[in-house]
Order: sequence, then structure tokens, then C-alpha cells
Amino acid sequence: MPGAKPMRLATIPVVLCVVIYCGYRLTDIIPWAGYDPGLNPVEQMVAAAAIVGLGAVQLQFAFRHPSRSRAGVLLAAQVLLAYGPYLVIDGVWDPPAAFVVAAVLLTFTGRYSWALAALAVLGDVAFGIAVEPGLTDGGGDVVILRVAYAAIVAAANGLLLFGMSRLSELVRDLHATRAASASVEVARERLRIARRLQDAVGARLVSIIALFRRTGGGASPTGEQAEVAAAEARRALAQVRTVADDYRDRSLAGEVAAARTVLAAAGVEVIAGAVPDRLPGPVDAVLGSILRRAVVTALRVAPPRRCRIELDGSAWMRVSFTGDEPGTLAPDALAEQVQRLGGRIQAGPGPDGTSRVDVRIPVQPRRAIGTGTPRPVAAAPWLAFGIMAVLEVDLFITLLSRVSGGWVYYDALPPPLLAGVIALVVPLSLLQLHHVRPRSGSAPPGWRWTVALQIVLVCVLAAIGSPTVPAPQYAGPVAGVVLFHVRRPWSWGIAATLVLGTTLWQLHTWDVDLLADLSQVAYWLLLSLPWTLLAMVGVAALCRLPLAAEQLVAARQELTRFAVLRERLRIARDTHDVLGFQLSAIALKAELAGRLAGTDPATARTELAEAGQVAEEALNSLRSITAEPTALSFVEELSFAEEVESARSMLAAAGTEVAVELRATPAPTAESPLAIVLREAVTNVVRHSQATTCEIETSPAPGGIRLRVTNDGVPSGTADVATGNGLANLLVRAREAGGHLNIHRQGDHFTLVAVISHPPLPAAA
Repeated sequence: MPGAKPMRLATIPVVLCVVIYCGYRLTDIIPWAGYDPGLNPVEQMVAAAAIVGLGAVQLQFAFRHPSRSRAGVLLAAQVLLAYGPYLVIDGVWDPPAAFVVAAVLLTFTGRYSWALAALAVLGDVAFGIAVEPGLTDGGGDVVILRVAYAAIVAAANGLLLFGMSRLSELVRDLHATRAASASVEVARERLRIARRLQDAVGARLVSIIALFRRTGGGASPTGEQAEVAAAEARRALAQVRTVADDYRDRSLAGEVAAARTVLAAAGVEVIAGAVPDRLPGPVDAVLGSILRRAVVTALRVAPPRRCRIELDGSAWMRVSFTGDEPGTLAPDALAEQVQRLGGRIQAGPGPDGTSRVDVRIPVQPRRAIGTGTPRPVAAAPWLAFGIMAVLEVDLFITLLSRVSGGWVYYDALPPPLLAGVIALVVPLSLLQLHHVRPRSGSAPPGWRWTVALQIVLVCVLAAIGSPTVPAPQYAGPVAGVVLFHVRRPWSWGIAATLVLGTTLWQLHTWDVDLLADLSQVAYWLLLSLPWTLLAMVGVAALCRLPLAAEQLVAARQELTRFAVLRERLRIARDTHDVLGFQLSAIALKAELAGRLAGTDPATARTELAEAGQVAEEALNSLRSITAEPTALSFVEELSFAEEVESARSMLAAAGTEVAVELRATPAPTAESPLAIVLREAVTNVVRHSQATTCEIETSPAPGGIRLRVTNDGVPSGTADVATGNGLANLLVRAREAGGHLNIHRQGDHFTLVAVISHPPLPAAA
């Protein structure tokens, strides 16, 4: 499913980082291979419980998205768990201040959060100076390098935990808000279509209703009044067809591809520019509609010799035709839509003898909801880069504190060797930052060579052979970059070789027998591997999570585009099927009334009254079609029995003899789909044939019900199978209802057979 991989990346790294960091801190309280932290069993249990509790609360921050008040409670719990053990433990206890730093940054926002995080780091250092002997020398004086090391470690690890939680939270939020974003765009598109339909059809329906009401009250209608009503209905029907056609999938890219195919089939040379991407949806749809109409108009007159389609990213399009009589789109055909978007359209002869259409629609700097990159997503890569920079500073301070003799565990390096080590780690850190620098998802230039160079630098660093040089610590971030860039399983092999190889080699430099002294090897691996693995997982996630956020933004944009398109198709289909039928009925009844006005005024009044009733129903349909749909669409509320009676009336108004035989009744779930199929079939009979008879029949079908509509009015010379919006709609509706639809012609008879796969009910007696 879309977004599943980003969601895994949002969950796994933060859990791994918390688990690894807790495991790393647990090694400080467990006696192993000669190391004794000086804790009795009760103190060990208290310390272990505090570390596990800190990790559990951190995961609450990461996955529960707590409110500000609840986050404050969780922050207080982190402070208590980090520093409370001092009340119980008499031995060595090093507070995991990283959890507190991360909790501060996740609780507060803005600049104050960073200031408070800095205060948390300074408070931890001050507390450590007061109670921990490790930050002072034998005389009680503060050792600056040790203090700096303690501060940078707390800040770096805290930032790493914060970054994992914040970035994963961002990915989950994006995943959760995709549907909301799509619904906003769908509502906006629905409102835009409603305004256009109201302008194009609603006003005409209101005028038709007013005209019918003026002819009421028992007065005999005149032929002229009926003709005016019929003409208005025909014009409204033409508008409905136009709107229904325009709101199908009229994307610019799709119409350019269709134009290439159609024109090439007609022997027309086509020259088309690249289609701009990221155009706003309404602009893209209008440009696609204009291009389609221009091509159709040109082919109707006489096929041109050449068609040139010019496009650019500012929503400018020029379609020019070269030929003897190139047809041109009338400038007012889509002018209203273009003007509504703040653009202009011109059509006419060009200075080079071509016939062309020029359209320019200004693209607003502010993108529609769901099409831009949210600010947190834009900032995510820089957050990852900043955390990586702090980790590199952490490594550098660690290096300086060790090689300068700041810790009693390590011997200071001689100046020449120190200079060589610094000459290795500086480019190593710069390359690390180069690999995570924000670049919109693309890999850094020459990454294969730069990753290979990093691996070589780490190996040279380890080859120096001094226990003082933290080669494994530098190997961890490099392994993370390898996991990100190199394809599996090679990435896992290279990363494991880097991490384990440098760690075991450093143990060898400490004169640990790797084969004989397995307990020492196991202890030192347990002690040194967690931070290296934490750095590896953290760096890999820092590289991937911003890209996952971008992928989810792209998925949200695509989901929004499809949701809007689906809504446009729904409205186009319902407009064509529902309003098209009703307006056709109005026109037929008004025309019949006009013919009967002089000879049978009573029947003419009846027909006009029925037409007025249909007009009012059409006005209600117009409002329902563009309203927010419920679980069922508007047309899914139709009654098949009522539709049969409407079909009788409409065909009779058209002068067609109707024969109805219902040998099966649709089940409730099949009633509406069958009703709309009947409606469209009858509309096609009236609109596209000269039928004198029409037969409507229902019968049982295996697992469903069959509807057959046959008429004898197919003009000679027509194709065997006609296609159009109506039949295309019926095919879709039949498939959606679990059935199928077939159409065929035999002589002058045209037959439509639809099978809806729902259990039928017995026919009424």
C-alpha cells in the first residue's frame, strides 16, 4: 500500500535507537570481566528499572503524540527517572541526560525549546561536577575537556533521540493527514463545479420553471411558449453535455497524448513540447479541455497538415494548425472558465498563416492545499543535517579528550601522530556531512567514490593501532551511510565488517587475545558496540526519514489528485445521466405540447405541467449532484419502478410505442443501478434514433437480473456499436454493480442488455 515503507521507516529506527541506547546505558551498571560499578543487587535493579522506564517514556513521546499537558507530565517523569536514583544509589550512577534533553525538545516548541534544552545540558553538567568525581581531577579542579565531553555527549545523544522521534512523528502525521488533505481539495473542486453548473444549467432551469408557471392556472398554452421552453431545455441540455464532457479526465498530459494519437491517425504531423508538471488542478483541466476542443474542431473542417502544441510552466499554451482550411476553436467556447482563473484566451489566424489558439493563465505563487511541501517536511532534511553535525562535533570532542590525555584510561598521543589523526578525521567528518546534506532525495555527486574514501579513512584510522583513537566510533556513522546508499545485501555485509572489524581490531590493540580471552572480548563488545550501532542506525534513519517524508508528501499529492479526479468523474457521470435525462424529457414534452397546442389544448397543458414538474426535479437534482455525497451517490437512490413509468412517458412524448414486460423485479441493492441503466438506454433511444417501437424487458439471470431494451430506430449506415459518454457510463455502472453490459445491432434494431449480479425478487403478480 502507498506509504507502507515510509511508515516502517517511521517506526523501526526510533525503537532501535531507544533500545540500543538503553542497552548501552545498562552496560554501565552490570559488573563484567573485572569491571565493577560498585552497585549492590538492589541498586542494580533500581538503576535498570530507571533506564528501562526512561526508554518506555521516550517511546510514549515518539508514538502517542501527547498533548502539552501530558508531555509536561512525561517530562517530569523523565527528570525523576534520570536523577531520582541518586537518592538510592551510593555507587556510580551516570544520569542518562539524553532522555531529558529529548523530552524537553519534544514538549516545547520554537526557540524556547532549544534554550530549555541547552539549560538541561548545562544543568546536567553542573550536577555532574557537584556529585560525580569523573569531571574533576584529584585536587577537585574541573577538567574542561571532560566537562565538554559530558555536555556534548548529552546534547548529541539527546538530539539523536529527539530527531528520531520528531522525524518519525512527522512521517506518521503526514500519513494520517493525507485523507484530510484530499477531502479539502475534493470539497473545493465540488464547490467550483457547483458554481459552473449553477451558472450554466441552474439559471436556465429557473427560467423554464417560471415559464411553465406562467402558463398554468388553466390557460391554454401557445405553441410559441412551448417552443421557447423546449429551446431553453435544449440549450441547457447542450450545457450539461459540455460540462459532463469537460469534467472527465481532461488532464493536459492525457490530452497531449490523445492529440498525438488522433492527429497521427489522420496523417497530421504533430510537434508537441514537454508537458509542465505541478500545474494547479483547475488550470491543468482547462488547458486539457481547450486542447481537446481545438483538435476536434480542426479535424471537423479539414485535417490540417501540421499541428504544433507549445507549452511552458507558467500555464501558457499555443495550439497552431497549418493547412488549407484549419479549423479554429471559437474564442468564447471556454472563455468563461479561463477568465474565472484570471487568464485570457485568443483564437484566430496567426501572422505566419496558421490558425491558432493562445491561452495564458497565471499560476498563483501560493499552491493549492495538498500540492505544496509542508513546512515541517521542508525543514526535516535540515533537522537531520543539524543532528548529524552535532554527532560529528561529539565525535571530535571525544577524540580530543582521549588523544590529549583528558581521561586516565587513555594515553596522550605524540604531536606528529595527533596531527595525522586529525588530518584523517576532519575529511571523514566533512564527507559524512556531505552525504546527509539536504538535496531533495537525490544522491550526492560521486557518492560511490566518497563512500569508498570514507571506508578507506576509517580503515587507516584503525590501522594506526592505538587504543586511544576511537576508530569504531567513526565507523558507526560511516556504516549508516553505507546502509543508506549501498544496495542490500552488500550494504549489510560492508556495515557489519566496518563495525565489527574496527571494534575487534581495537580490542587487539589493547592486547586482548581475541581467541583465548572470550569473556573479555564479549565484555568489550557489549561495552563498545551499542554506541556504534546507535550511530549506525541513527545515521541511516537521518538519511532515510526526510526522504520518507517527501515520499509521503508525493503520495498525498497523488491521492489528492485521484480523489479530485474521482469526484469530477462522479459529478460528470451523474450530470450526464441524471440531468441529461431530465432535460431531454423537458424538451420532448415541451415540443409535444407545442405540436398539440392548437389541436388538443388539454393534453398540451398536461404535457407542460409534467415538463414543469420534471424541471423542478432537475433543479433539485442539480443541487444534489454537487452536494457532499453520502455513502451512496445521488443516482443510487433511484426507483426502478418509477423509472419504468418515466420511460413510458418520455417515449410516448417522442412518439414511440412502448412495450414493457417485467418478469423479474430487482433486489434493493440492484434497483438503482438497473434504474440508471434504463434511464440512459431510453435517453439514447430518444436522442439518437427514430424509433417507432421500444421494448423494455426484465428477466431472471444466473445470480442476478437481466434488463433488455430494444428499439427499431437505428439509421441505416450507422456503426454496429456506438460509443459515447452515456454508454461508457453504463459500462462503468454495470461493472460497479458486479454485472456487465452488451450492445449489438441487427438490421434497424439496436439492443442493449445489462445484467446486474444481485439476487432478483419474484415478479409482482
